[in-house]
Amino acid sequence: MAQADAQRTKAWEGVLLLGDADTVAAARDWRWAVLQLERAARGIAGDDFDWVAAVRRADEGRDRFYDAARASLTVGSGDVAQARWLTDRHMNS
Repeated sequence: MAQADAQRTKAWEGVLLLGDADTVAAARDWRWAVLQLERAARGIAGDDFDWVAAVRRADEGRDRFYDAARASLTVGSGDVAQARWLTDRHMNS
């Protein structure tokens, strides 16, 4: 876990160093959403924790981060969003 935390910290520092304001804000939101999932997995989330909604927030946060990062880098090769695809896949399985 310590090694994973160190790698996550290095990645976060890279986002802060190289990301524009929109990318950093999107990364912060995604990071927060994933932290809530981690807390639930560790059994320390509140009683009102909604796993499905939390996974959706994390999925959508990731999509916003990738959109912001790609816009910042002026990379445009189409939609890479996963949240909608994951929801559709879940609904059809």
